[in-house]
Amino acid sequence: MTSPYPLATDRLTVRIMRTGDAETLAAYRNDPAVAEYQSWDLPFTAQDAVALLAAQDRQEDLEPGAWTQLAVELDGAVIGDVCCRLEPTGGVAELGFSIATAFQGRGFATEAATALVEDLVERLGVHRVFGSLDPRNLASARVLGALGLTWESTTERSCPVRGEWADTTTYGGTAEDHRAWRDRPRREPRDVRLIELTAEVVAPYRRLATHHWQQRYVAPMLDSLADALFPEVVDGAPVVPVLFGVEADGEPAGFVMYADVTDHHPVPYLWRLLIDRRHQHRGIGARAVDILIARLHAAGHPALLTSWVEGPGGPEPFYLRRGFERTGRIVDGEIEGRVSCSR
Repeated sequence: MTSPYPLATDRLTVRIMRTGDAETLAAYRNDPAVAEYQSWDLPFTAQDAVALLAAQDRQEDLEPGAWTQLAVELDGAVIGDVCCRLEPTGGVAELGFSIATAFQGRGFATEAATALVEDLVERLGVHRVFGSLDPRNLASARVLGALGLTWESTTERSCPVRGEWADTTTYGGTAEDHRAWRDRPRREPRDVRLIELTAEVVAPYRRLATHHWQQRYVAPMLDSLADALFPEVVDGAPVVPVLFGVEADGEPAGFVMYADVTDHHPVPYLWRLLIDRRHQHRGIGARAVDILIARLHAAGHPALLTSWVEGPGGPEPFYLRRGFERTGRIVDGEIEGRVSCSR
């Protein structure tokens, strides 16, 4: 079988690393920002890098039973690596990746790893791909999610790292999962609607899910439905939930729940907004919120409240773009925002 390496992506070249890359590899592996959640020993010297790469100087393709380090090049310069360990059967592959600090946050790890996974599945016939990380490593969790891998488990104190035991989180998926993710809808839908949820239509909406790392900001569907069934008491009275499914071009894509106006709650409150991981980055959430605001305006409500958790990858930028402004209040540890319904 002819090797496809080097692989070309839109911006990058992915090739097998050689000992000539040792100094570059050692340089970014010794960067504390790169090494923080990785398991290699420190300091990682150029000699360590040569020892790691020596067996690859004559290697032309991925080899079962071993790790292969693949250089990620941008405009001819190595900016990081992706790596792969094929199990001896060739049917299962483990992924890893590291990008130099100056090039992080620009999607390079996702772009390179996507090309690697496509090669593993479609050329080599790998039927399962997975990656493991420290659960505190949000950036890497976002990359694995962007590859279409889903959270499978978190095990406590299961990985030895520099004399200590660290927790391990695993994301994985099958070849069928990869193809479904690769072929998911990407474009902005023509039609977005809010569908009243009833017993007859709720089933597919119960299965909606964000990326696992987003659950620190977005409650899972089970929690939202339980909260609707057993509403919390606010200001001396239970809130009144109103539930909608978000339909995009006829397909269930999201969920909206708001607390209706009552004598005790004079302003509607956007309680939950969830867009399924397969439908994110299509503008569906923005259109769903705009539709809700228009409905509330037509019903005579002057404003809509919501609240959010701050943090990397959190929803605050989304709400600010929709016109919400901070009220200055902190509600149950969350930042409260308000938007005019007559904007």
